[in-house]
Amino acid sequence: MSVNVSSFKIPLILLALIPSMEVVALDVNKKFGKPTDEEMSMTVYAPDPDADAVKLYSNTDVQFDFMVDDFWVVYRVKERVKVLKPEGASAADVTIVFYDPQGSSNGDRISGVKGSAYNLEDGKVVRSKLTGDLKSKERVDKYYSQVKFSIPNVKVGTVIEYEFQRQSPYIYTISDWDAQCEMPVFFTEYTITIPEWFNFSTEMRGRATVVASRKDDTYKVVLPDGLLTCTSTVHHFEGRELPAVKDDDYVWCVEDFMTKVEHDLRSISISGGYYKNFQSTWEDVDKMLMGDEDFGKYFNMDNPLAKEQADLKLDGLTAREKTEKLRDLLLAYYTWDQSYGLYSISPRKLQKEGTANSCTLNFALMSMLRDAGITACPVVLSRRTKGRLPYAHASVAALNTMVLAVADAADSTVFYVDAAAKGYPVGTLTANELVDRGRMLNKAGNASWVDLRNCCDGKFITSAKATITPDGMLQGSYNAVYHGVAAGHYRDIYRDVTDSVAYVEHFATSNNVEIDSFELTGIDSNSDEVKEDLTFSRSLNTDDEHIYLNPFLFIDATNPFKAETRDLPVEFMYNAMNRHTIQLTLPEGYVVEELPSSFTLVMPNEDMNARLRVRQSGNTLVINYNFSRKTLLYDTDNYSYLRDFWATAELKLGEMIVLKKQP
Repeated sequence: MSVNVSSFKIPLILLALIPSMEVVALDVNKKFGKPTDEEMSMTVYAPDPDADAVKLYSNTDVQFDFMVDDFWVVYRVKERVKVLKPEGASAADVTIVFYDPQGSSNGDRISGVKGSAYNLEDGKVVRSKLTGDLKSKERVDKYYSQVKFSIPNVKVGTVIEYEFQRQSPYIYTISDWDAQCEMPVFFTEYTITIPEWFNFSTEMRGRATVVASRKDDTYKVVLPDGLLTCTSTVHHFEGRELPAVKDDDYVWCVEDFMTKVEHDLRSISISGGYYKNFQSTWEDVDKMLMGDEDFGKYFNMDNPLAKEQADLKLDGLTAREKTEKLRDLLLAYYTWDQSYGLYSISPRKLQKEGTANSCTLNFALMSMLRDAGITACPVVLSRRTKGRLPYAHASVAALNTMVLAVADAADSTVFYVDAAAKGYPVGTLTANELVDRGRMLNKAGNASWVDLRNCCDGKFITSAKATITPDGMLQGSYNAVYHGVAAGHYRDIYRDVTDSVAYVEHFATSNNVEIDSFELTGIDSNSDEVKEDLTFSRSLNTDDEHIYLNPFLFIDATNPFKAETRDLPVEFMYNAMNRHTIQLTLPEGYVVEELPSSFTLVMPNEDMNARLRVRQSGNTLVINYNFSRKTLLYDTDNYSYLRDFWATAELKLGEMIVLKKQP
């Protein structure tokens, strides 16, 4: 619906009651240390009035310098941010993660960190500088460190500025430039100067508009034996008024959908005969991993529980049953330290420490399976929260965890397991590991791509039986069974609950019932099932002649997709199949006046459907509601269908049973 604003006149007295929001016209300000009057006085960012903060200006400049005895790539970054709401003050807390292998002097270096906060006080701009005591460096893991700093005296109205320099010897891995971030961006620019000796492929992706340009220039570098000159190409990218890309409940990694520029070094060629090819493939990454002493050699890891495994009775069991017993044994002795990774520790260190990352536990399980006569292979991948694994830009740095593919010789199938995923049945993975591409490795070096999205699913089956009394009470029993990924996910949620009584109370409140008894089965195991059994009661809405009831007990039919349009795709956790059966016994002296109508909903590509059937036999109503989803991702082209599907389901599942008292 369009509205002609000019046809409305707001009384002056009402204008006086509207809170003032100063919307100022901004110009691009590239001068650091001199925020403009407009930047200081602005209280709202017109393109995004709800923004907590806005990035006023961002500049990243990338150059190649000759340092010590080789080329380095140097990143110079400057940022200016305006804080508009209390939540926006978090922009003053900055973390820079960089590659810094432990025990090596050949890592990235962070230098030139500066920062300031500018505030208006009594009509004057007051500057607060970042001091050394507000900076720190700490190690993240054996490969990465981080520099953290917090700019002081930041509040609503503050303009923040900071800058730093990162020097890296890894010229073959140019960092991506993200034009967008979690806050809106007024103006951003990125410049990279590439000498003619370096053959890069450059790719820009994303939906936000960024203007690209290029020009030829002269590049000079001072070498130990003199000055070297060549031509260079200067690539420049500019973005204006770019929207924020914010976290979303139905997007695993928003960085996947930010507009960005990527570079891939293909080769270096210098006149005089020097040539080196840097264009790596995933086959190169495979070889790198297989040759790594913290990865490849653990294909033959000694079984850390060989003695204990010998006491297990595995004869006559299927491959899945054996895997389940072996993983239970592993987790009885060793615990996951809540970290992921691609590199393992030795069995001796595992036995000594009793805790390890996911990679170590999976290699340990792989050794146990080998001793049990079962073949298993690592599948290396990037978790969904860490972003998609690129096909074109092969890099071991893009990988961050591994799971196991286990061969079932009995039926020539493969199933998957993550030894660290406590509570998840064998044959399932966590939702975070259900990625579209993983790299399956074997000792022979014959690696292959695998799609894990459909390797498992979650089932949720419920049954409710209840009686409606003449005085308007609903009393009955309910049981639910969670299978597969749904069982593991349920255990994850329950594991975070510190008070089981509070959990039951929350369950009762969210479902609008009083719970008389509640029992959980399988919550502490790794089995395929978690069961809920409970008895309940609920007071129904009544009047002198009617009883009203929404019969869809314990079913959340809320539509999460109410927006007319959506800029991001929709990503679900896992493929699902839900079956709900509701049996209601009607009270004596009442007849059915209204019932929910049966319906069938099917998405155009038939990968999601919902069906409701309502039947009455005598004084018994039987309601069956089935839902299934076979796809994890819906792109924006299909969003309208998804929105309409969910809206219709919410409307239909909101229909009531109306019982009328017989005269």
